[in-house]
Amino acid sequence: MGARTTLLFLLVASFLGIAFALIPAADAEMQISEIEHVNTGMPNSLNITITNDFDEETPYSLVINIFSEDLQENINLESSNLIFTIDPLETYDANFLFTIQVSGNYKFNLTLLSNNDDSITTSHIEQEYLFYHSSQMNLEEGIVDYYLDEEDNANWRYNSDTQNIELINVANEYETGVITGPYNTIGNKNNKLVIEQEYIASLNAEYSISYTTDFNQSQLYSTVWNELYLISEGSNEYLEIELETGKNIYLCFSATDIDADSEDFWNIKSILYQYVPIKHSLEVSIQEHYFFNLEQTPEINLNLANNGLFDQQLGNVTINIDLFDTDEKIGTYVRTPNIESNEIQNINFRLTEIISPGNYYCNIYVTLINDDIYYEELSTLLSISMHNIDITETIITTYDKINVIAQTDDPESLDLDGTYLVKPLTKNYFLLEISNINEEISWNQEIKIISIISMDEIKFTTSTETNDNTDVLVWPSISFDNNEVHYAKVIINNEGFYTENYVISYSYTPTFVEEIEGPNEITINAGESVILEVEITPLPKMPSLSGNPLIIEITNNGIERTEGYILSYTETKINIVSQECNRHSILTSQSISCTTIISNNGYLSNTLEVKIGIETEKGIEKIIDQITIEELNNQESWIIRTTYKPDDSTNFKLFTNIESEGKSITYGKMENNINVIETVQETEEEIRTFSIPNMSLRNIFVVLSIASIGFQFQRSENMKYLTFKFFIPLYSRLQKDTLADDPTRQNLLRIIYAEPGANFTQLKEKLGLHNGTLAHHLHILENHKTITSHTSGRQRLFFPFGSENRINISNSLITNRTQKKIINIVKDNPGITQSMISQQLKVSRQKVNYHVNSLVSNSILKIEKQGRITRLYPMHFT
Repeated sequence: MGARTTLLFLLVASFLGIAFALIPAADAEMQISEIEHVNTGMPNSLNITITNDFDEETPYSLVINIFSEDLQENINLESSNLIFTIDPLETYDANFLFTIQVSGNYKFNLTLLSNNDDSITTSHIEQEYLFYHSSQMNLEEGIVDYYLDEEDNANWRYNSDTQNIELINVANEYETGVITGPYNTIGNKNNKLVIEQEYIASLNAEYSISYTTDFNQSQLYSTVWNELYLISEGSNEYLEIELETGKNIYLCFSATDIDADSEDFWNIKSILYQYVPIKHSLEVSIQEHYFFNLEQTPEINLNLANNGLFDQQLGNVTINIDLFDTDEKIGTYVRTPNIESNEIQNINFRLTEIISPGNYYCNIYVTLINDDIYYEELSTLLSISMHNIDITETIITTYDKINVIAQTDDPESLDLDGTYLVKPLTKNYFLLEISNINEEISWNQEIKIISIISMDEIKFTTSTETNDNTDVLVWPSISFDNNEVHYAKVIINNEGFYTENYVISYSYTPTFVEEIEGPNEITINAGESVILEVEITPLPKMPSLSGNPLIIEITNNGIERTEGYILSYTETKINIVSQECNRHSILTSQSISCTTIISNNGYLSNTLEVKIGIETEKGIEKIIDQITIEELNNQESWIIRTTYKPDDSTNFKLFTNIESEGKSITYGKMENNINVIETVQETEEEIRTFSIPNMSLRNIFVVLSIASIGFQFQRSENMKYLTFKFFIPLYSRLQKDTLADDPTRQNLLRIIYAEPGANFTQLKEKLGLHNGTLAHHLHILENHKTITSHTSGRQRLFFPFGSENRINISNSLITNRTQKKIINIVKDNPGITQSMISQQLKVSRQKVNYHVNSLVSNSILKIEKQGRITRLYPMHFT
């Protein structure tokens, strides 16, 4: 073959290597006789047989091209063109060496050129091969568990010498198995196992291979196995078993026999896992439905995950979104993201073409390189409104118009009562436009409700702040209890889609209130509420009408809502809160001071005439004081102080009569009488006198003893009073006494009633009386229950009979601050010890002991001993 022919072949072959790479194959003089293997990462070879059908020696040129469908490119070869000569009618074996690095589908394109008398002819064949990644299983490590024969007539083991899994000790009847795995097919496709085996099985022996994807070693005997292959007499040495994609798979090699032959065996020599990693795999998802209000820009988020082996460069992945309203397509969006292997992206689309409320949907198309490699179609729905209504089995709504998106495979199930229109959206989604809703809506169980929105573009509701919606026909009331400004409040809810202006008008009776003031217009944003406050000023004086309405009308876009309040005035209620005097009993020469408190629990009063008088036991009334009150406000009180000196000894009760506009409106009288004691002239008393006779030494001792006792009389008022009280008949001339017949007793009553708690010594000094005389008169007054006495230490204290002050009088006599503190501590903690008081007051125990002794001696406190502990208790009057 000359240089000219060789050069021609090289030029033509170079051209055909590009131009004819994808020309359809034709059966000519060549055929692919053998490919060495279909595994990646290993040197490989392709054998081609070419036959020369010409009658003369012919030069040939063979061009090979290997194209990866996953990589979308040709594989680089060291030599892709062979030039050779074949004798007439002879055959030539050509061999191409290559290595496939990445698993997947490959197309082998072969082009043969022949030169016969300078006439170049071509023939072409194409063959596709699938190349695998492979993993040889370690049989020893791959054994997971065994099913042991109950009689131990056969079992499985791993033979480390042969590195096989072997069925051994076969005898009699047996059933046994060995479990291997797991074989992880997640992220792979075209999964298969190539099992190399050797076996001898007698007629009754049964060898099988089963699988499971749900294996739990702790529940071995409850595992369900699915048979894959049954070994038979014609089974090959190499078994190819296809595996399910995306699982963890376990195999069970099971052997059974009812009468085993000792020569039977089964050896698993190797297990090769072949697979093709998924190069291009996308997982796309989007939520089914979106809701937006009118203030939001609608947007959707597409979740995109690259689960494939390859990174997807810019331009590989294309996302097309078509946006539709209920009638037509209104927008298209395109994205070409760059996403690496095992990366997840959230791709956002802002749907700016949506400018009005209603329902929309998107059809989404995702393509990877071309439709044959990956294609996904999804849909999502959108609802635009100001109100997203909760989905329930039965809908009860106050809206006039609603849109419902429903999913069903049976459009006829969308039949409803009332006015509605059904529009198809995408796939099996439908839109129901429902209006004039007068009753509840119940859905067919076969329908899935996706969304319910309000389509009331112009709508508002009103209510009063106090409205409990229990009876919309009854207006709330405002009752004026004073003439200050009151407020009526109305809530206006803009349930429409846009900001609206509302016109407000008020209707009321001008003679019932002083003034009504409120806004005439108000602007409310969509979806918001405003509280309308109306100021109401009552009249200065309560009108004669019992009640009157305030009507508030709110108008917008021809729609009118009315709210109202019933206005009224709280009836004026004048109450006599208390009537008290400073004494229960007085002398005819004394004055009594009384206090009357009145209040108003209603509206501002008119002029009040208050008359205060006395009513005697004989029913005679006498006005002793009278005042005029121009007005009395709500919750306002008025205090009236009255002084009265009785003219005679007639007992009386105090009363109060309140009049308005000439009518008596309130009357009150004290429950108890005021006792009045008439003043009389004092009658002189004869007092026995004693002379001291001459005494002997014995008599002197007696006199000293008596003097000692007298000294004790001098120190103790109680002993004076009780002793003289006992010996009064011995030294006083007795006569029939009455309360009002002695000036001395009148003076005593005057002092005791004016100064409750006066002691015996104070009375004696003020009246200049002897002990016996004073004791005599006090005894008479006490026996007649006009006064009462009480012991306080060495003192005897005297009070008006029935006085409540005697309880606290003893404490009032205590002026020392430490002693007051001690009294309060003991009252709050009866039984407390002196050391505990010392700790609380932070003073020495000696100081506490000193003050405690003083209080005990004055009968303020008492001491009780409990073993070696001394405890303090208050006296009953403390």
